[in-house]
Amino acid sequence: MSARGLKRIPCAMLSLALIFISTSFACAWDQYYRYPIKVKVSGSNLSRPGTEELGGICSNPSGDWEYVAGASRRQILCPRRGFDFMVGLRPFFSNLSGMVKAVSKGGEGTPANLRGHLRIPNSSTLWELHADLHMWDKITFGLAYVPWHWGGTGHAGQDGNFAGVLYALNELIDSNLNITSFIMRADYDVSFNNDLIFGPNADFQVIRWNQSLRNSGGDAADFSQTILQPTIGLHLKYQPTNTGYFSWFKPALKTRISWMNFAGLGTYTWDLGAVVSPPISDNVDFGCGLGYKQWKIDGVRSLLTADVSVEGVYFDLQLRF
Repeated sequence: MSARGLKRIPCAMLSLALIFISTSFACAWDQYYRYPIKVKVSGSNLSRPGTEELGGICSNPSGDWEYVAGASRRQILCPRRGFDFMVGLRPFFSNLSGMVKAVSKGGEGTPANLRGHLRIPNSSTLWELHADLHMWDKITFGLAYVPWHWGGTGHAGQDGNFAGVLYALNELIDSNLNITSFIMRADYDVSFNNDLIFGPNADFQVIRWNQSLRNSGGDAADFSQTILQPTIGLHLKYQPTNTGYFSWFKPALKTRISWMNFAGLGTYTWDLGAVVSPPISDNVDFGCGLGYKQWKIDGVRSLLTADVSVEGVYFDLQLRF
């Protein structure tokens, strides 16, 4: 009997260990819904640490941020089980660099540096629009409209051929570059713990590349090409909870990376930013963020050869409903 008992003890310990590990993973994968709603609390209930009087709408422990930050705000945060919609505007202080070879249908065209040869300004303040729909605390669908423009006049830095139009060293040229992108995004969130989430993401970019050049003789070329480009990547978000007074601002730090080489052309994007989103009404939060991003395209697609990078600091202004 004693021999059988000794054999059963390790099995029992192993079973308990497996149950503990399974429970830990279940807690990590099935987190409470993070995105809150504001619920009005009557003055008579402010002394209560919980909200049982609200008819089961939510139940918060005594350590809730409301009571750390002070009950005078008369709001508490409860889990939101539904949808979250955000629209945003980004002023983007861009820095452009790289080279382009635009070829005419007759096969004419030479590589040229955007700044050194074509005299396109390397800095410009741009504007971007984006919107996100967050569902079930796990899935986010997003749209972005990104119209970029750089242009101006200058003296060419070398002899060259842009899509069939010749220009000579030191010749006065008028050169413009427009890159307009429509971006469709999808993110899936996986929780590490209450504060840290990560997950995969996928983008589909419709890029309209339009570049023009006019020489001093009046000859002009207007080169246009539409690029369809899918990408995949990862995102990471850190959103601390229960941070006293500061929790009212809902601070968050996030980064997002996407890349892919498709049909001879590669695109790469990374974005790192911080944002705070204090409530301005019962159902609306106003977000203000600061970040840095880089977008790069490299390769050959049809008549376009490009090795171009756009990067810089941006502000992010958001309304979240």
